[in-house]
Amino acid sequence: MFAVDSVVHGLGQKYLKTYSQYMSVSQADLLEKQEKNFKQLKRSLNGTRIYKDLRLAHIQNYEEFVNHVPVYGYDDYAPYVDMIAAGHKNILFKDEVEYCGLSSGTSGKDSKRVPYNERMIRMFLKSQKRIASKLSTLEPDINFLKVGRLTFGSDPYLYTQNNIKFGYISGILSTRVPKALAKNTFPSKEVLAISNWDRKIDMLIEEALKEDIQVVSGIPTYIISIFEAILQKTGKKTINEIWPRLKVFVYAATPIKQYTERLNRLVGHELNYYGVYAATEAAIGLPYEKYQNGRQKYFLNPDLLYSFTPVLGDKKSLGLHEIEMGVPYYINVGTPNGLIHYSMKDVISFQQNNEDLVFEFVGRKSTGMNLAAEKVSDDEILDCYLAAKKLRNVDLRHFFLSPVMNEGKASYHWTLFVPAHADVNVEQLAKTVDEEMQRLNGDYKDCREVGVLGPAQVSIVSADYLQKYFESNRSRGQFKLKTTFETAEEYLNFMRSHIAGEVQ
Repeated sequence: MFAVDSVVHGLGQKYLKTYSQYMSVSQADLLEKQEKNFKQLKRSLNGTRIYKDLRLAHIQNYEEFVNHVPVYGYDDYAPYVDMIAAGHKNILFKDEVEYCGLSSGTSGKDSKRVPYNERMIRMFLKSQKRIASKLSTLEPDINFLKVGRLTFGSDPYLYTQNNIKFGYISGILSTRVPKALAKNTFPSKEVLAISNWDRKIDMLIEEALKEDIQVVSGIPTYIISIFEAILQKTGKKTINEIWPRLKVFVYAATPIKQYTERLNRLVGHELNYYGVYAATEAAIGLPYEKYQNGRQKYFLNPDLLYSFTPVLGDKKSLGLHEIEMGVPYYINVGTPNGLIHYSMKDVISFQQNNEDLVFEFVGRKSTGMNLAAEKVSDDEILDCYLAAKKLRNVDLRHFFLSPVMNEGKASYHWTLFVPAHADVNVEQLAKTVDEEMQRLNGDYKDCREVGVLGPAQVSIVSADYLQKYFESNRSRGQFKLKTTFETAEEYLNFMRSHIAGEVQ
């Protein structure tokens, strides 16, 4: 039996590696796939309300789709989703809906709701296969069909309405793990279904502790919390003492840059990180290579329909054949559940790597900071935070950034979370973040020099408050910690509502 299993796993690993060689990653191949994806999506939507409303009968090809089908945001699709949730048929698709994905931006019934038909679920599952295939070539020493994997997601379902199960996509997919993989995937779906966090973590540790875990995946803040719980439970100093062959971390939902140092310290050695650009609406960007030099490169999931809206200049949507390298675009996707031309509000930038078309995630629409026309990006904000952490040798755990008026001038206000009772020189830290931001962003430097912007301000808050905030929300399964606030009022309201304690 052991010999048979070894042969099956060996053939499976060979199939995975071969499968990745046939994925469309060149611009020409992806463009050809766009035409096929459009025609397939159009056929599947014929007879639906969205097909009629968008006049898809008159759209004959991918180029016409890009030029004539309007780009809609969630608010435009919400009435259709409401009809599906109320039990109406043939609205966004013709087949049945069993699940509805909730966005992680808010909790429970106030989240964005994305209905999943069976073709949509299969698309997510196929993207997982594509990821495993690509990783099998990037990490040839790991048999992804055989090794132990710690994959932490959310509860499978939060509530049911009209026989539709509502929950987060990571939890929904946990119920669809193939049998061949389920025995090596931890925690089991039975443990993921436990609602009590402490009980869930205790059972996770019991299941996974004795396994040879070599791959972990999930949202970084959750994996950090799990690692800390494991070390506390076992009395070990590093995860390396428990899982010495742990090598790969597949992350999603947030940039990994601010977490790698802490994760590597908890593990006891450096991990190889691979990012997945996935959202409740779709799995869009799959890892092209490992995260390195502060950058993660992705390739487009070839099973989706795409258009791109320039961030600057003309806002006319462009097809895949019209994009330019190094130019920022908002990305729009078409998916099998009838969100045919959906605005993700994410900004990406393409580059050519030999014949391969790859991209980097630049940021979100209306994020970053812009108090005096300086236009500081999310990446520059994060780089400033990390540089200050290193230069001042302070164990910073997280940050909030918001505008503040200081002596009549707009300034950047940094709220920095540190371990309780940490000895921090606030003035030196404020000076450092101000100097680093000037180094990173020329516009910020100019605004500081002419006096349009005042010097950066820093407040220190115990990380204990942040931990309590995370603990009160972690049951949501895909909870993301906020970083940037557009107004001082938004920041103050958030602090009053969610973060207890006095700001120093």
